[in-house]
Amino acid sequence: MKYFLLTCFILTVSLTLSAQRTSIFPAPLGFINDYEGDFTPDEVKQLDYAVKELLAKTMEVDSLKGIEIAIVTVTENMFGDEKEMSGYVTRLGDKWGVAGKGENKAIIIAYGKKIRKVTIIAGAGLDRILPAAECHKIVDEKMAPEFRTGSYFGAILGAVNSIKEYIGLR
Repeated sequence: MKYFLLTCFILTVSLTLSAQRTSIFPAPLGFINDYEGDFTPDEVKQLDYAVKELLAKTMEVDSLKGIEIAIVTVTENMFGDEKEMSGYVTRLGDKWGVAGKGENKAIIIAYGKKIRKVTIIAGAGLDRILPAAECHKIVDEKMAPEFRTGSYFGAILGAVNSIKEYIGLR
């Protein structure tokens, strides 16, 4: 009986471990990383322009120099068995080297349509410029209403514009 229970336990543990999916961190495609294929080519161009415009404007302000922004759509396969989007996106940014070395002024806007998760992560170098509370506010007040109507492009463009406005680049 002891061996039977031990065998059942080992089988249960091994089946559970084999059923877990490991997170995947694909190579970056650029500023816009649409792995879900949610955006049209024209929308990708518009988002890329908005991100590059923000980057160019930050170069004119000493306290904002070095800010990078990336947009990522996260597939179920990429997300694996993660619990929180913020943890996954932080690790993804680390793997990509989005913040570079030094001041860590990276911003990543990420969502997964099928997994129904969204986050904006701002690097530690942006704590005073774009605090986490403001990132959550942008998600709740600007992005969520657009997502509810199915306007993923509108949600992301609205987030980029809200960030520009909040940090004084409008």
